[in-house]
Amino acid sequence: MRPHRPIIGPALVLAISLVLSGCARSSDSTGSGTGATPSPFAFPVTITDDDGVSVRIDAPPQRIVTFAPSATEIVFALGVGDRLVGVSGSYDDYPAAAKDISEIGGAGEFGVEPNLEKVVSLRPDLFLTIEGGDQWKERLRALGVDVFTIDSVSLEDTFHDVETVGRLTGTADAAGRLVARMRAEDRRIESKVAGERPVSCFFEVFYPPLTTVGPDTFIADLLRRAGCNSVSANARNDYPAWSVDDLVREDPQVYLVSSESGGTAAAVAARPGFGAVAAVAQGRVVLVDSDLVSRPGPRIVDGLRELAEALHPEAFG
Repeated sequence: MRPHRPIIGPALVLAISLVLSGCARSSDSTGSGTGATPSPFAFPVTITDDDGVSVRIDAPPQRIVTFAPSATEIVFALGVGDRLVGVSGSYDDYPAAAKDISEIGGAGEFGVEPNLEKVVSLRPDLFLTIEGGDQWKERLRALGVDVFTIDSVSLEDTFHDVETVGRLTGTADAAGRLVARMRAEDRRIESKVAGERPVSCFFEVFYPPLTTVGPDTFIADLLRRAGCNSVSANARNDYPAWSVDDLVREDPQVYLVSSESGGTAAAVAARPGFGAVAAVAQGRVVLVDSDLVSRPGPRIVDGLRELAEALHPEAFG
């Protein structure tokens, strides 16, 4: 669904499209919510989304469809999960109640497009999604569905997008309180690592092939905030393939493994050639919950804390 992704195979396309939502767009985004309304509590509201499309919502939506796990989590966190009538698929697994909602994904070459007929049958008055899929978005709009794109490219952008969803759903107060708590936790975490020397690290998104994150991704922003000098900071695309030889030469102090990659410290050490990477040979491999660091939503500060603790355990002792 997203541009700048390595074409590795259907499994990786599906994983990154639905789990690593909000990670692949460059940081020159203007962000959502550029339109103005008289009051955050007033309807109708007209807001320009992250695709540059002006969307008018006449009343607080009562039938919402989300096409990204991060959007699903935001809607629940704002207290309106009971308005959700459709979610993207099995990756929409938090909170537990999300698993009981009708799934609308599964169309397209890799199964990562919404089933338009099913979406329309749910009669949504708001369809929240992420970047990509311009053609099916246009088809949904032509069928009378209000499509709104939120696409966080940084932690700060996540705060903004939570507030935007609050405006769209008539829950601006709840969104303000949620963002205030998230900002407070971000400040607490970053203050703990501020006095620590940055640690060089490598973040594994997927294996095989060995895939990491480029500098303009959402995860890269979290790594910087957590006190990491990523060895892939000069990569030229968002999800570059990486070689073991490069890892040996770059010698990262900590090797971070996304849980979505399915690896463990022992499994990484058992791979051909990985024993030559000092961090792997010396047991400095840390498994990271991919849901926490790749979904730009309410739990993202938990992901930031997990990264910071992995990189600077002494600061959190």
